[in-house]
Amino acid sequence: MNYKEWQELKNKEEILKKIAEIFRVEEKDVPKVVNRFLLEVNEMEKELNS
Repeated sequence: MNYKEWQELKNKEEILKKIAEIFRVEEKDVPKVVNRFLLEVNEMEKELNS
């Protein structure tokens, strides 16, 4: 891994930490929580457009 790749990885790690903090979940749970959030948003949009 070169320095640029390492920097990108650290940047992604910081983004993941921020998202976990916003949703108040552990970092490992972020994908599941974001997916559920998006599904709920889509359902709300459907209800509003009905």
